[in-house]
Formats: sequence, C-alpha cells, structure tokens
Amino acid sequence: MKKYLSFFICIVLAAAVFSSCKSEEKADSSNAYDLISYTYDSAYSYDDATIRAYNGICEAVVKGEEELRLNSGMLDDALQLFYTSFPLNSIVESITPTESVYIIKYKSDEHANEVNDFINKKNEIQTECSSENDAAFTVKLYSCIASSIKPSDNSAISCYETIMTGEGTSFSYSNMFEYILQQRGIKAYHILCEKEDGSSKAMSAAELGGEIYYFDLYAEYEDNSGKLLKYFGMTSEDAKNNGIKNMIYTNRNPSDTASDNRFEALRDCVSWKIEGESLSTTDSSNKIVQIAL
Repeated sequence: MKKYLSFFICIVLAAAVFSSCKSEEKADSSNAYDLISYTYDSAYSYDDATIRAYNGICEAVVKGEEELRLNSGMLDDALQLFYTSFPLNSIVESITPTESVYIIKYKSDEHANEVNDFINKKNEIQTECSSENDAAFTVKLYSCIASSIKPSDNSAISCYETIMTGEGTSFSYSNMFEYILQQRGIKAYHILCEKEDGSSKAMSAAELGGEIYYFDLYAEYEDNSGKLLKYFGMTSEDAKNNGIKNMIYTNRNPSDTASDNRFEALRDCVSWKIEGESLSTTDSSNKIVQIAL
C-alpha cells in the first residue's frame, strides 16, 4: 500500500512541477509586451486615435494574436507607422481585412520565441550602453553599433534582422540606432539622403538637450572601423561638407537644419572617452577638449 501511495505522490508532484513550468512559460510569453515600448519615427505627427491604433497593431503582434479589430479609417496611417517604425513587422507575413476583423498571418510558427529573443536582444543593447545621461547613452550606443558593423549584401535587410544578426546596411543600422534611442525616450529621426556620387544612403537625427544633431554610423565605420566619433552630433553644414545632399525625413519632408556646434571638436577626433558628465576628445594636434554631456 505504501508503495502505491508513494508512486501516486510522485505522479502528483511531477504533474504539479510540469504545470508550474507551463504556467511560467505562458506568463513569460503573455507579458512580453510589457517589456517593449511602441515608439515611432519622430518625423511623424498623428492624432491620439491613430497612435492608439498603431499601438494596438504592435501589441497584437507581440502577443501573437491572429485577429485584430481596428477602425479601418485609421488603418493606412497606423500601418505606415507599423512598417516604418516597429522592427517586429518583419515577422508578419500579412494583415488582411475580412468583414469584421483583420487577420494577422505570421511568417513562422516560432513567433513567441522570435518576440522574446528580440526583446532580450534589445534590452541587452540598452543595458550595454546604460547611462543616466541621455547624451552619454547616445555616445555609447553610437560607438557600440558603428564599431560592430558587418556590411550585408542584402540591400533590403530589415532593422529587425540587423538587430538579431549584426549585419546590415546604412539604412538598417540607422533604423537600429534610432529605434534604441526611441526606446530610451529620445526623439530620433530616419534620414534618407544621397552621397556626392548620387547613390542613396541613410543617416540618423536625434534631439539632445533640445537641439537636433545628425549621425552617420556607416561613414564612421567606413572611415575608421567605428572607433571614433567624427560623424557624431553633426550639423547640417558638417553633413554637406561630407558630400551629403537631399536630406529628407521618411515622411518625405525636408529634414530640419541642425546648427548647434556642441560636438564640433569631434570632427578632428583621434581618440575619446567619457569622464563623468563630460566627453573628452583628443584631436590630431594632440589638443584635448572637454564636451559637457
């Protein structure tokens, strides 16, 4: 009798442990949306209803929902934000209307793992660049990305793929930089532009201390393997001097003029380091300049 009782207890305990693990797994998946903000390119300006619709699409995708109820009058604008600003759009194959709802079809059965892996990677990058100071965080993030660039032959590679694989183009790396800044709460903009030879590329813009600056991570990589800050915090004139022209936002409006010279000393940067609330940079004449962050 004792033998059967012990066996029964073992089965009950095993079932309880298994049930606990499954519940924890379900909780992890269902609560994933709490660990991500539904940010968007700062060039866009929509009313609250459209933003709520955009948030609804993002949340549905993060939770793996297959049906979405949405006011059709807001769909185009909400989807514009979704496809330009939310990296996880890459795991969605289609969003198709029916008579009553929109059907979301995913590219893979591994949806939950893809979402969790993405959120973990995003958090890992943010933690690596951690700082209480927005400007210091931006410097660290810029350096982290520019110094680890791996050029991709796929001109259509997405921000999601670049975050997950580390490979990309000026377009996807700029999107990555902007997205992580936005997750921090910093206003960031995607900049479409042309090089001197007429070929297209992308840069980024961001607001620090109420001023707008331009950032060219890919030029940093091509110039010095991303080890310096020559293309960090540029003015419009700096960009022009680098052969950049026809700068526009993703909404096709001309990009704003950046004129603040706070980071001017970085144009001749040969080394740098963050010291407390200051960025210390050394130029080619061995002159050291402290830039307040």
